[in-house]
Amino acid sequence: MATSILKISCACGQINGILDVPTSSLPLSIDFCHCSTCRHVTGQLCLSSFSTPAPPEGSSALNVTDQTVAYKTSDHLTRYFCGRCGASIYNHDSTTRNDHVASGVVDKTEGILTFKQHTFIGDTKDGGLSSWLEGLSWAGQPDQGEEMRFKTNPTPDKGAREAANPSEMLNCHCHCGGVQFRITRPNPSSCNLSAPVPDVLVPHHSQFPQNLPSSAWWFRANGTRYLAGTCACNSCRLSSGYDIQAWAFVPKANIRQMNGHELDYEMGTLKRYSHSKKAYREFCRTCGATVFWHNDERPGLVDVSVGLLDAEDGARAEGWLEWATERVSFEECAQNKSLVSSLSRGLRSWGERKAF
Repeated sequence: MATSILKISCACGQINGILDVPTSSLPLSIDFCHCSTCRHVTGQLCLSSFSTPAPPEGSSALNVTDQTVAYKTSDHLTRYFCGRCGASIYNHDSTTRNDHVASGVVDKTEGILTFKQHTFIGDTKDGGLSSWLEGLSWAGQPDQGEEMRFKTNPTPDKGAREAANPSEMLNCHCHCGGVQFRITRPNPSSCNLSAPVPDVLVPHHSQFPQNLPSSAWWFRANGTRYLAGTCACNSCRLSSGYDIQAWAFVPKANIRQMNGHELDYEMGTLKRYSHSKKAYREFCRTCGATVFWHNDERPGLVDVSVGLLDAEDGARAEGWLEWATERVSFEECAQNKSLVSSLSRGLRSWGERKAF
């Protein structure tokens, strides 16, 4: 039987492996799970993975180095991630004996993986990322729930936003609870910093002097919300394990520990991975959730992984965030170009509909 070999790796290179799948089974289907567990255990808006064909008894289609960290999310599902850089590698279902491989850790995707469906979007309240990426959308499991579609509502004015979201604190946490913090509303101190314009607003390959400090671009809606966007760069993909990383740009002064103290990158179960001399990522060392990204060029501004947010209005936290819809950051560098291109088109369409 003809087979295809997929190589698996993470950002730091500690985890390596191969996946041997029958060529006749290609392309494998990517499912996006939007359940609350998957969002908080990954830090992402959803978990994107594909299932390996069940191997013969006593064998395995997936073989990876044994330095992974295991975290049990349910009685039958165990998550495996890299303990050095935090990348999700795969989930193992002991009931079905299937491995669900994170879509961002394989070395090739075109002709190998294809997006199929969204599951458990009922948990999101607002549709989450499913509103931007067209596909089958299920309230729960495909064989247990019903298809769902969320209506795209126009952006509310400031008064309507404040009435719907009166809270001045937004709680955030990973699945195991080892990392917990709060985001506060923008205030005068939120402007006391400078930061280069990000790629999600201005492509780095353009002629715009994007590396120069600019005005407070991270503020939106007359200073009542923070900018959020999606990223498809290889660094985010290999560090998270997923093709699409969602970040909120929040001043460090507006991120507080649960006891009210200022943000400490060593709080709780945070662990740091430095993928360059001046850029840093934090993740939960227990459950593996992606938490922060920041660098020395703009120490006062922090990228917060949006899947950790517990907003009353839904997974996209639109009472707190305004989403960049003109592009996906570093979409030109995306490995799964067809998937990210579809996301980019969906974001623009969604943004246009919300404008009316």
